Amino acid sequence: MTFRILSLDGGGTWALIEAMALGDLYPGETGHQILSHFDLATANSGGSIVLGGLMLDFTPAQIADFFLDEAKRKSIFFKKPFLEEELALHLPIFPRYVTAQKRNGLGAVFGASGGRQLTDWPATPGWPKGPAGEAVRILIVAFDYDRVREVFLRSYAVGGTGATAEGIALVDAVHASTNAPIAFFDAPAMVSPKRYWDGAMGGYNNPLMAAVVDAIALGADPAAITALTMGTGTVRLLPPDLAHPSTPVELVAPVAGRGMVTDLAKAAGCITDDPPDAATYTAHIVLRNDPGVVGRVVRLSPVVQPVKDPATGAWGYPPGLPAALFGPLTKLGMDAVEAADVALIQKLAQGWIANKAPNQPLRMADDLSCALGHPTYGAAKAHWAKLPASRPRRRATRSSSKRA
Repeated sequence: MTFRILSLDGGGTWALIEAMALGDLYPGETGHQILSHFDLATANSGGSIVLGGLMLDFTPAQIADFFLDEAKRKSIFFKKPFLEEELALHLPIFPRYVTAQKRNGLGAVFGASGGRQLTDWPATPGWPKGPAGEAVRILIVAFDYDRVREVFLRSYAVGGTGATAEGIALVDAVHASTNAPIAFFDAPAMVSPKRYWDGAMGGYNNPLMAAVVDAIALGADPAAITALTMGTGTVRLLPPDLAHPSTPVELVAPVAGRGMVTDLAKAAGCITDDPPDAATYTAHIVLRNDPGVVGRVVRLSPVVQPVKDPATGAWGYPPGLPAALFGPLTKLGMDAVEAADVALIQKLAQGWIANKAPNQPLRMADDLSCALGHPTYGAAKAHWAKLPASRPRRRATRSSSKRA
């Protein structure tokens, strides 16, 4: 029997992209209806906010509203006092946001149901069952600050492994998972008696492999596991050796200078790159797919990257990412808070869903071509629809009075 996984990357405000894509994949469905297409859903950081919304039965539009609403957005990215914020802007190794205020903001958005422990969600009235007929399992990843280890916050136990369901409230699990350190939040997330950093610190910004390992430990046949892994966008610029002199400078990866500040800033930012980018191809191999053929792992995530004109060989901008949009996106951090910045992310998602911006493949060649996977959102969506049990099941939809 097919075992189906939904995996949601971290990426701060860029998780808006995941909410918009879910709305396109499953039009008219609420969070519980979407979760019923999967046997296990996993998430990190910004993706855990999206997953939390699905658990609370919000629609994708209501989840997107959380990222689009300035007051809600700034209740999570609550800035430090002016002078400290200015210091952080000029020296990107100092934190810009207040951890304790983030917990307050999440609590206000999630409401009373956010206080329900992960152990209790499978027994919640109306909680969905997945295609295999069991209650949908939830896995949120975080990083234990004191033990210096990745931790997996589950709604389920994995028999024979010692892994148990966690007695932690949903809102606290999301708080732990969203706590990117160093240049972002000023302290570990305190969920007494433990302290947490963002799950990306252990290499799980893309948490797909955590879910794959658990699925196999739960008894699923690797050859019967299908996975939809959704990202929050990435930037890939042209290596200097491939650039023609006429190539616009913002399409070419700059050569970074050296120094302590530069190195620390790069170290803080790399938590959202490899190994997370490698997780999809790793899962592709572990799940016994043909190494060179697209199989049961589908990646959906936009890429801000140059495209080559097949006729002339010249590098230029994707149709949906003109220079006025491309350049600002390459400079935009995951903590996009201002309305103009979030509007850029929304435009990226719209262009990507319309097949006018590239999709991230399972494996990208050094020349930015798609070595394995789907070059466009539409191609990936069509492939997902053809996989066993992946088509949205027909059902009556209902309106929801909840608001994200």
